[in-house]
Amino acid sequence: MAVAARKSKLPMCCQQIFDAEGDGSQDDGTLFSLSGEFLEAARVLQATPPVRTGYSSATYYLLGHSAELMLKAFLHKHGQTISNLRKVNHDLEKLASLAREAGLPKKVQLDQILNLAGAYKEKSFEYRTRKRKTFPSLDLLTVEIERLQSAVFDRLWK
Repeated sequence: MAVAARKSKLPMCCQQIFDAEGDGSQDDGTLFSLSGEFLEAARVLQATPPVRTGYSSATYYLLGHSAELMLKAFLHKHGQTISNLRKVNHDLEKLASLAREAGLPKKVQLDQILNLAGAYKEKSFEYRTRKRKTFPSLDLLTVEIERLQSAVFDRLWK
């Protein structure tokens, strides 16, 4: 009942995500769950037929962010601090390299993620420029991130 009372005090423009107050910390679980939200949002956009415009830039951004958070969840579970992970920033190449060093199996392919890494780091999906760029296939990238998600999940909750 206390949760319902707290929710009713929120302005109509706001939505409460968590019922418990929490301590505001981040860990491998929070990184992994948020990564899953970005992956699911990308899947929804991929399944949505374009009306006036395509969604590829937004979808690539969501997939890149999902991969980033997933790799960070793996690395946090293997000893990296949140502070150190923030210093790596949005560098998918560095995160992939660190994850391999920390024991991410070679069978977990990262080729499509690495093909996305440069554009993601440059924020090409947030700030468009008039320049031809090549990106990995959305379908192949999505499958690779789904497989990464499965591998990371297995290692987070062993």
